[in-house]
Amino acid sequence: MKQLKRAAAVLLAVCLIFSLAACGGVNIDKTAKNLHIEQAENIRVWYCDDRYTDYLNFVADRFHSANELVTIEPVLVDSDNYLENIYEESVRNGNVADVYLMLTDELEKASMMGLTVENSTYSDLYTQKNYGNSAIEAASYKGKLYGYPVTFDVPFLVYNKNAASSVETFSQLIDYCHNYTVNDDNQNVEQLVSWDVSDMLVNYGFVCGSVKIGGESGDDNTKLSADKDLLKKSLTEFVKLRDEFGIVRAETTLDSCADLFAQGKLAYTITDVSHLNTIAESGISYGVCNIPALSDDMQIENISENLCAFVNPYSSDVQTAKAVANAMSYDYAAAVNSTTGLLSSRTISINSKEYKDTYGKIYEIYSKADDKAKFMGAAYFYTKFDIMLHQVWDGTDIETSVNSFLSELKVQ
Repeated sequence: MKQLKRAAAVLLAVCLIFSLAACGGVNIDKTAKNLHIEQAENIRVWYCDDRYTDYLNFVADRFHSANELVTIEPVLVDSDNYLENIYEESVRNGNVADVYLMLTDELEKASMMGLTVENSTYSDLYTQKNYGNSAIEAASYKGKLYGYPVTFDVPFLVYNKNAASSVETFSQLIDYCHNYTVNDDNQNVEQLVSWDVSDMLVNYGFVCGSVKIGGESGDDNTKLSADKDLLKKSLTEFVKLRDEFGIVRAETTLDSCADLFAQGKLAYTITDVSHLNTIAESGISYGVCNIPALSDDMQIENISENLCAFVNPYSSDVQTAKAVANAMSYDYAAAVNSTTGLLSSRTISINSKEYKDTYGKIYEIYSKADDKAKFMGAAYFYTKFDIMLHQVWDGTDIETSVNSFLSELKVQ
């Protein structure tokens, strides 16, 4: 069954690529065909998430068909010590990962290990028009573009159209719950509102921009700041939601909420791109909107996670490796969703109602999100932030939790 699904995904990707090429009058294989090399090259692409297997195999087949001198070899490896293993294999064993996929929060570490090459050959394609500011910022370090954005993750609210509608504030959502009545359309709903209150990416926006880690570009470890008054105010409103919706932190996960929603048993949930496919494949009629504001003056400010392709300077053919990375990010981006269930970082105008009503809104939310910080050590501060959120949701005094977190940031 898994193999049949993968075959169907690849077939759908091929059809979509041909459809876009025909409608747009563009050469989807431009990078491969314009690559001028005189001898056969084997480009290894390392990755550690099996969700990308079908897409990378599709890219490999497509690129080789367009330029038979290039063979792309996807290599699925363990995520433990990922960069260290890339480095060791590069400098000691000659088993070079010419291109590798990596979340951008490891970008400073990769750069300091000497494992990055500037994205300069195809930099004219990497504009806000094609990718949006969030993707470009995530792929950059110290003002230079290194990554080739492939996919992103960001949180948003989904609602069951048979039982609910879009909302702008949590007060509207609370009113919905207080006035809810059962009818033929919503009789399968067992729970009105729930989400994973433990997940950092999903819940980071609830502090409403009061915490900044890494500055505007997320790569400056000296820029750690917080507006204490706004932080306390937003957390006070955040905790009120626990009492309104009766969410027990230990009893909810992103997986469980997505499954409940897909079964038609949940009216609203906050989810992310990684779990949208579970909902989309269920056949449930759903809509997407922003995570509601805590109040008129406290808007949610999300952060996003970004996965990019990077070129290894130890590659024996850096130019061909760059071409492969660009093809993965730009040329074949239309096939990302059908093969991975994720969304491409490249904004692709697909002329369909589903794209405009659903994916279009997600891209809009993504375009306004900050990027997850990418300096070494940032994970420590996100962990401390996570602990603070867990503490206040579980009942710890807000002043105590905030002061403990701010002491870690050394912010008074």
